[in-house]
Amino acid sequence: MADQSKPDPSGNKNISIIGDVKDSAVFIGDNNTVNQTIIQKFFNIFKSDAETLEHRNRRILLGHVENAWIKGVLDASLHGAALLDLGIKPDPEAVTKYPWAIQKESTKETIPAGTSMLEIFDNIGMGRSLLILGAPGSGKTTMLLELARGLIARAREDITQPIPMVFNLASWTEKLTLADWLAQELNNLYSVPRKTAPDWVKGNKLLLLLDGLDEVRQESRAKCVEAINSFRKEHGLTSLAVCSRSQDYADLNAKLSFEGAIEVQPLTQKQITEFFNRFGKEMAGIKQVLKKDNALREMAETPLFLSIMILAYRDKQDVEILVSGDEKARRKHLFDTYIERMFERRLENPPFPKKEILHWLSWLAQRMSEHNQVPYLIENMQPYWLDKKKQRIYILGSVLISTLFIAIVSGVGGWLVNGLARGVILGLVGGLLYGIAGGFSEIEMIGTLIWDLKKGRTGLIVGLVIGFFVALITSFFAGWINGLGFGIFIVLDILLLSGITQKPINKMIYPGQNISFSIRNSFIAFIIIGLIIELAVGLIFLISGKLFVGLHVGPISGLSGGFIIGGYSVIRHYFLRFTLARNNLLPWRLVPFLDHCVDLIFLRRVGGGYIFVHRLLMEHFAEMYVETPTSKGN
Repeated sequence: MADQSKPDPSGNKNISIIGDVKDSAVFIGDNNTVNQTIIQKFFNIFKSDAETLEHRNRRILLGHVENAWIKGVLDASLHGAALLDLGIKPDPEAVTKYPWAIQKESTKETIPAGTSMLEIFDNIGMGRSLLILGAPGSGKTTMLLELARGLIARAREDITQPIPMVFNLASWTEKLTLADWLAQELNNLYSVPRKTAPDWVKGNKLLLLLDGLDEVRQESRAKCVEAINSFRKEHGLTSLAVCSRSQDYADLNAKLSFEGAIEVQPLTQKQITEFFNRFGKEMAGIKQVLKKDNALREMAETPLFLSIMILAYRDKQDVEILVSGDEKARRKHLFDTYIERMFERRLENPPFPKKEILHWLSWLAQRMSEHNQVPYLIENMQPYWLDKKKQRIYILGSVLISTLFIAIVSGVGGWLVNGLARGVILGLVGGLLYGIAGGFSEIEMIGTLIWDLKKGRTGLIVGLVIGFFVALITSFFAGWINGLGFGIFIVLDILLLSGITQKPINKMIYPGQNISFSIRNSFIAFIIIGLIIELAVGLIFLISGKLFVGLHVGPISGLSGGFIIGGYSVIRHYFLRFTLARNNLLPWRLVPFLDHCVDLIFLRRVGGGYIFVHRLLMEHFAEMYVETPTSKGN
């Protein structure tokens, strides 16, 4: 538990200062409290605001985690109501302890009922590390998020406590160390700026809650365990908890070097019976089946399946529930029935046809599983989600769009100054090169525009050098007015494109937010760059009598800047969406479709992204996907 400060017997209040303090002064005298407060506030004006900024960042991050994972997932979890009081058994043999750790023997006894996850975590001691194991659907993630809830409350009360952050290990790859991956995910999921994210990781400011070790690619799981162990050696003061399916973890040769491990136990038959009794006659059918079918009764010991049974088999007769075959067949029947019941409870005129929803959702589930994208963020979709043939079509389209745009802009510029033909040729070459480079790269949206002074200085130096030579050469062929104008144009263009940079959005609150910001930033860049170029360069041409050139140089420059800063990324994203819709892989109206799937209780909203209500349901949908003639292309 957090340490509580004891009151000073002298009557003075304790003051706790967190962060770096610069140029601080302490006044001791006979002034009363009011005067001291006034003086302190006066001097605080001249103090660094680093403390305030750090506390603000803490509040934002805590809000991110709470909104996305506690309110968005835990409170709305599919099997939250069925958790009852899960048994938890210590499993010390699942981890390799540090040499100084107290050795404990395995026991069959569970932790006393009513013990919270926070208490279990606290009992490990300082530098806590806990492995949470369990069967699929047993409630591992729910336990992890219950721990997160308690840690968030503690961190809000005590600013010396680390910030609990939830990550899904599915997106980890061997290319990155765990620290680098965490910094990347802080930027992607929680909008922590790229420059400061590594400092949050290395500074022991976070408490890491890592879900889904078993969701890492099978061939990379042992490497992931090694990466976590290496991180522990370098950042031993950072507490963390990891979740994994028991069998998948047992199949690994490597073990986590943690202080503690627990395993979530199945529900007892008494708990299952008591839970079904809450619903009276509505669950009479499934209760009868459970008496006859041992395999189905074992499935009910898992909170997830118990909850799905409530939704799928409510008011159904036992003859409608009986399933022949193995466990896989029973699980498939259960999920299929659940999906059908979810469609039945919707409105008469759904916004999308049922057949299409199943097809689109199954394709999405397959791609999320294949590319380890949990949660799914619309703006993070990439061209490599397409098969090879569709990728080639997408790249060709991106190159054509870029070439056409730049050729038009350059052609107009060349026509205004020194001939249409030269401008078009220059535009075709430049657009082709830019399009090829963009077509093969990942789509990256632009967050919030800021001015980077250091990059701006570098851009100014480079611009002055290049601008001087351009002005010199142009003056020789087209006169000093044109030379001066083009020289200044080059300097300002390089300066602005170098200095205008981005930082991530402070808070992801709706799907596609980065896309909206990129569109906005493209317009801002168009206005800023166009206005500055017009005032500086256009004025020179206007004075020299070249009215037509002077009026158009600003808008053309603005169009180019807006295309580079956000515009091309947005165009590529929507062209990818068009390609997906054209091949009937996802609908064009993507957000309404995803929100409809949330209403159907297939998906959950997590901040600005989406996750399936459970990984098992995602796997079920992924297995449903079958390519159709339409999805293969037209």
